[in-house]
Amino acid sequence: MTGFAGLVYQVCWQKYVSRLLGNDSTSTAIILATFLGGLSLGYYLCGKLTTRVKNHFKAYAILEGVVGAWCLNFPVIFDAVESFTRSWEFSPPLLIMVQGGFCSILLMGIPTVCMGGTIPFLTRGLSENITEATHIHANVYSVNTAGAFLGTLLAGFYLIPEYGLPLTVMGTASLNFGACLFFYLLSATAKKRKEADVSSSDPVNQPLADIRYSPLVLYLIAFLSGFYVMTLENVLIRITNLSLGSSSYTFSLIVSVFILSIAAGSYAVGKLKTVPDYLLFVNQFLIALFLILIYISLDTWPYWAHIVRIAFQSNAVGFWAYYGGVFLVLMSVLILPVGLMGATVPIAFHEIKRDLPNVGKHSGILFSVNTVGNLVGSLMGGIVFYYFMNNAKIFLTAVSFAAISTGLASGKLARRYALSALLLTVSIVLFIFTPFYNEHNFTFGTFREHAPLPYSLEGPKDFFYQYDEWGGKIKVKFYKDGPVSTVGVVEFPGKTPAEGKSLSIMVNGKADSSTAGDIFTLKLLAHLPALLAEKIKSVMVIGLGTGVTAGEMTLYPDTEHIDIAEISPTVVEALPCFREFNYNVHENPKVTIHIGDAFRILGRSRKKWDIIISEPSNPWVTGVDLLFTQEFYKLAKEHLSDKGILVQWAHIYSSNDRMIGMILNTIRSQFEHCHIFITDPGLGDVIFVATDRYLSADDLERAAARFDSNPNVVESLGKIALDSIDAVLIREIWSDLYSSERFSDSGIQTMDYPRLHYIAGKSFFTGDSVAFNQLFNATSAAYSDDFLMARKYENWKDFPLSKEAFDILLASVTNRKTPYNSALENSLKLKAYLAGSDVYLLSEEDKKKLETDLISFVMNLPENEEEWDKIALKNASFRKKAEVLLSYEERFRNWIVPYPVEGLKELLKNGMVRGEDIYEKNWCVLHLIRLLLRERADKEQLRAAADFAVRGADGEITVKEEDRLLLKIVRSALLQIRK
Repeated sequence: MTGFAGLVYQVCWQKYVSRLLGNDSTSTAIILATFLGGLSLGYYLCGKLTTRVKNHFKAYAILEGVVGAWCLNFPVIFDAVESFTRSWEFSPPLLIMVQGGFCSILLMGIPTVCMGGTIPFLTRGLSENITEATHIHANVYSVNTAGAFLGTLLAGFYLIPEYGLPLTVMGTASLNFGACLFFYLLSATAKKRKEADVSSSDPVNQPLADIRYSPLVLYLIAFLSGFYVMTLENVLIRITNLSLGSSSYTFSLIVSVFILSIAAGSYAVGKLKTVPDYLLFVNQFLIALFLILIYISLDTWPYWAHIVRIAFQSNAVGFWAYYGGVFLVLMSVLILPVGLMGATVPIAFHEIKRDLPNVGKHSGILFSVNTVGNLVGSLMGGIVFYYFMNNAKIFLTAVSFAAISTGLASGKLARRYALSALLLTVSIVLFIFTPFYNEHNFTFGTFREHAPLPYSLEGPKDFFYQYDEWGGKIKVKFYKDGPVSTVGVVEFPGKTPAEGKSLSIMVNGKADSSTAGDIFTLKLLAHLPALLAEKIKSVMVIGLGTGVTAGEMTLYPDTEHIDIAEISPTVVEALPCFREFNYNVHENPKVTIHIGDAFRILGRSRKKWDIIISEPSNPWVTGVDLLFTQEFYKLAKEHLSDKGILVQWAHIYSSNDRMIGMILNTIRSQFEHCHIFITDPGLGDVIFVATDRYLSADDLERAAARFDSNPNVVESLGKIALDSIDAVLIREIWSDLYSSERFSDSGIQTMDYPRLHYIAGKSFFTGDSVAFNQLFNATSAAYSDDFLMARKYENWKDFPLSKEAFDILLASVTNRKTPYNSALENSLKLKAYLAGSDVYLLSEEDKKKLETDLISFVMNLPENEEEWDKIALKNASFRKKAEVLLSYEERFRNWIVPYPVEGLKELLKNGMVRGEDIYEKNWCVLHLIRLLLRERADKEQLRAAADFAVRGADGEITVKEEDRLLLKIVRSALLQIRK
């Protein structure tokens, strides 16, 4: 129970303290060092105290009470510390270590010391005699660790996503209070023990020759065990992230597998009736041996992850089944080596125990030394080693330490044991210089593939040749396992000789940016704010990627300084690979690159910027969701100059309406105005442009002048067929007013309730995408005047465009055939047709595609039935006629072409009165209400339409079974209106 609580706290504290220190590797190391350091100090101090305290259960109860009280008040404590340190810089390297360490100790020091102190007291309190101490110690360790396993899983998969951080921490405190009460009552009824007489059978009185290991050797083995366990855990977290995707779900899974395996190993020792002399040696030897076997297959993990993934459907049930399957696979691979690691400390405890009074002391010191090893292993294996080695070398380094521990364990045994240890070490050295590991297998994350590929079952070698190398057609220009992330740069050949090559930057197996597929997004992230902002002297870009966005900003002479915040030094190291695409941004004197967490860099800076561009990775990636929170947008607003602009990137692929709505709603909670643009319609990226300034016609005229007066900008945007400011503005999909009214109930992402990350993770698994009709639909027609093009052209509803302007617009949406481009193309052509303009005359093919015969019926109801014969609907029912016209209106009406729908309204009103039966009448009522809702009709009009509905005895509108969904949609919409 308390082990469960401890890991829930660790997960929550990590997220809390990251707000102060940031989410980079340095911050993570400080937080982890504080947590493990506190546990180690608790083990040591309370281990010493067990020889002085008489009532061990009472002491245990007090410690649990302190932990519970602290965590119950933790949100308040954190707010106080955050307020107190608001002016602190936390600048690396010195201040982040001093100030960050002080804050971490202040927040976690007391509870972690108390948590560490519980095991020595519990071990001593439960041990009746020296013989059973080994079993007690092993069982306490295993049960505590099993609880930690459950805590890790539940915190990551359920508690935090469902209840948020404050309730999770405060609710978990009840477990500590329960343990406190239980052991306090137990202490009151427990009889005072008498110390057992020291007899000749006790190890402490045995001749020294019979003692197999000195305490120093056992402490050293415990330290090495802690070191290589945490080093391996860090490496396997990296390998698993590269194979499964770098999400919190993956992290929780691999950590829980480690914890459960360690618990199983400790439990097994507790069940042994006798502990053989050679067990510690065999334990260490087998750990090293099994790890070597895992190493041989390590670079095939992405392949096997792909095989597991394609075995499950991409839906909600498949999500849970998949992670359950992955858990079982990882357990089957790691249970033996990691389970043996879990047995190390209990075996060492058996060897070091001497007498009953000192059982708690030995337990405390042993755990303390082991935890110090954990701490050093986390820092070295998780950060420092990555400056010099890749994943494979770090893995083998950990195995080497296991071999050294094996040698130490062979010290007092027969010579053959020492020889075995030597052979093991030699084998590991040979592996270091043998090419058993192909790091390029991790370049492209197989987690991106949700369905079988033609070569999925051809085995790892053939699979990687076709998947990672495209049959030898691509080149890996850069690859490095860095301290924060694994980064690769891949060169793709052009589809045609004229296209030329393109480069992509791969971060943890995921394409974060490409000079071809993402080029619309990368350019517009820079040019949208640069054109719309009043001042553009200083710019902050969050997320470096290929450097293209920052490079585009250098094209503006008025831009004097560009700051870039990039969390990964390895991404910065790869930047020169993209020099021909980003105007050598890394050599530009205007540009300063800050390596570290963007939240911390922004929060501790005293600068203000005219533009802040946020283009982080996907929200499902661990840690990224902090840059989509209300707190971040508040921080960004505080660091914007007067009338400044924030630009936020997001994706609509692997997403859903709730996720995009939450991002939009969270931005709008801090900024008065927000306009949303789609970048390359075939890609699925959107850009949120947020500001407290209303963008007027004058602002748009200034944007046009800034565009036209800068030949470098014209040339750059011309490469993606955006040859005018209108070609940029036409990509607006949701206006300021539209977004505020349509997504107000989507929720807000905060640090206390970080739901976005988990929503995004599930959407990535299921392969959801925001529906096309959500982006560009008839609903936007009622907001036409609020779109920027309408602000620029007062007579937008007519046809204000010259032939040259229209041709540029049309060219910008026909250069690539995508559903959205086709919709824009159709809308522009239909606009020209309705205006009767000779700027663009529809061909017969265009007229057929646009179904121009129908539009006059939508706009004006014909006077007699004969005219319906033109569209083959003469004498058809009201419902049949309305179905055809409603379908047309939904497909061919939007903010670009907001033609009137009076004919359709009149048809539905006639159907309400003269329909064949109550079902047709009510169908017409419901569709008229939907149409009025889209038109933003007032409540009186809606009420008048609803009054025509025929209701049953239960008061419900009477509809056919097939129309119940329609009724549900209308009822839900009316409820929103009432709110």
